[in-house]
Amino acid sequence: MAQQAPAAVTVCPECGAKIPKAGMSLCPYCASPLQATKSDDDRNPIVERLKKMEDKPEFGEAQQTTTPWTPEYAQARNRQGQGTVLAIVGVLLAGLEVVLGFGGALLYVLGGLLAVGGVLMAVIGTSKRGKLDAMKVLKRSAYLVRRRSETGLEKGGDVVYHFLIQFGDGSEGEFRYPGRGVNEELYSNGMTGVAFTRGDELLHIERVRI
Repeated sequence: MAQQAPAAVTVCPECGAKIPKAGMSLCPYCASPLQATKSDDDRNPIVERLKKMEDKPEFGEAQQTTTPWTPEYAQARNRQGQGTVLAIVGVLLAGLEVVLGFGGALLYVLGGLLAVGGVLMAVIGTSKRGKLDAMKVLKRSAYLVRRRSETGLEKGGDVVYHFLIQFGDGSEGEFRYPGRGVNEELYSNGMTGVAFTRGDELLHIERVRI
């Protein structure tokens, strides 16, 4: 049986994403120009639908929606705050022994460990949050083509969804979306609206009907 030839891959010169589709002029993950031949997007019915959506007042309103926090961003922020609190508590405990001679060496050691651990936690959270803040959030007209899911056994069964999205500029890509829990209404195939993306992560889709 003959082996199937691997799909052509374009590498974005800006973000390094590997894009398994020929003919794109823009990277779907950072919107940087690609050295590729422009595809016939003008004859793409999905792109045509999205262009019509961009003319609606609801499209402009959807772009003004506040970008929601993702679980990854919330975790980094919480780690930053918790680390800061631990460091302060550690310094106070150590200070009781140094200034007042209260609690003995054990309290001093415990306070020191809490302070060091808190500082490290805060630094990690601050670094992660800074990297996320430095990444540009793109807000584009989008059509949700399909979705799939993966369950991570090593993280207690957390579900990560992957959405294949086509944009009004003719580009398309698959974006990861960590599940928010059983009470969240998940985006459905065929949905149109403004997609908020950061790198390869889908942050939110603000629905706009065509």
